[in-house]
Amino acid sequence: MKEHQEAKIRVDFSLRREVLFVVIGAVVGAIFMVVPRMIFEAGMGLPYYVTWLAFGHVVGIYSSFSVVAGITIHMITAICIGTIIGIFLYKTGILNISKVSNGLIYGLFSGIVVFVVFFIPVSQFVLAPEIARTLTEMVPSMTEIDAAKQLADNFYLIIVGAIITHLVFGITVGLFSSLFSIKFGASYRCYKCDISFSRIDSHQRHRELVHGVQPIKLKRILILGGGFAGVQVLRTLQKEFQDDVGVDITLVSRENFFLFTPMLPEVSSGMIETRNILTPVRTFCNRARFYEAGVESIDLKNREVVITHFIGRQIHPVDCRYHKLYYDYLVLSLGSETNFFGMNDVSEYAFTIKNIGDAIQIRNHVINMLEQADVEHDDMELKKSVMTFVIIGGGFSGVETVGELNDFVRDSIKHFYHNIEKPDVRIVLINSSERILPEVTDDLSEFALQRIRKGGVEVLLNTRLTGVDATNLGE
Repeated sequence: MKEHQEAKIRVDFSLRREVLFVVIGAVVGAIFMVVPRMIFEAGMGLPYYVTWLAFGHVVGIYSSFSVVAGITIHMITAICIGTIIGIFLYKTGILNISKVSNGLIYGLFSGIVVFVVFFIPVSQFVLAPEIARTLTEMVPSMTEIDAAKQLADNFYLIIVGAIITHLVFGITVGLFSSLFSIKFGASYRCYKCDISFSRIDSHQRHRELVHGVQPIKLKRILILGGGFAGVQVLRTLQKEFQDDVGVDITLVSRENFFLFTPMLPEVSSGMIETRNILTPVRTFCNRARFYEAGVESIDLKNREVVITHFIGRQIHPVDCRYHKLYYDYLVLSLGSETNFFGMNDVSEYAFTIKNIGDAIQIRNHVINMLEQADVEHDDMELKKSVMTFVIIGGGFSGVETVGELNDFVRDSIKHFYHNIEKPDVRIVLINSSERILPEVTDDLSEFALQRIRKGGVEVLLNTRLTGVDATNLGE
């Protein structure tokens, strides 16, 4: 019954991941076995590398690379063993190795099984005879009988050494596979709270303390905004409080996706697809609850936030629902709105580039202008007006947007719009200060200025926008 419950709450796990963790542990364990093995062989008066030399001879390599071949065979064997015990662990589900103690138990069990099932037969019927032959080759005065007798006299020491090395192997397998499972393995989901824990014992504590008879008082952290700041705060808090069941984390964002805004100019030019800069916010919310909603009001005195979300279509919703969220700690990362500095006409006639919708709208508008100009044969002034694009602002966004737009328009008329000539196109960048890109050094700013001018962009420095209407700009 307990295993069934654990299987039900365990999410984000797979056979491939389980086997990979165990194989990594087996490889590290095989490396850790090498030194104890050498120490025991040196203690018996044997060359410390004789086992690896014999392994190389077993596969038919009799050269200076025999030791390397032997160690390689040892590592390949460890990978095979790790694969087998990893598949066995996943298929049987006998232990959940997201607990370190369970991982160590399973590792010790695996080490003992490998010792009994693999080492003893291989040692007695393959390795020991080959070591005896190898010793006679290394010491000409020693016969195979003498070599076999030396091994027999040290039989108990060999067994003790093998047991110790296999226990080292097992402990290493269990420890490393458990640590990898905790860090990168399964999550254990509380469906009531819609959050996940990386460890089963943390999930159990959460269930007992939060959903038990006497629930504890949680420290509630509420993050408003799912942009760069909000997501970074979320990831930091989740990492810090991953297994702290006394902390409740909630993220509220108007959009259910994280937008990589520095790449918006590339979307506006069609250089990349929208899906390349969008990531679902829920992929970040493992230890946190997520609401796709707007923020209606914030009551700092009572520590509550009212959020709202629409039912049905966003444009013409069927209903609007309100919810109250309470907090102990509030993180405000709602971003900013475009400042038009009181020029309402700019907001009416100009495009902004703040979100994915803006980028798509700009791209569609530019394509529409290209289509109109391509069929305009009578009014050349109108054609040139249609093919005039003005970008306001010489910061990172403005410079990148004008560069992308310039390339897009000029490539388009070269390949698709053959009725538009290069002189018909005018792309202008207006900047209020004496240089573009004030965030960078003077030489880099000058370099960027010369590059975009060389590409055909007209740059107006020390020019400030004062207004705009449907056909003209005020400077």
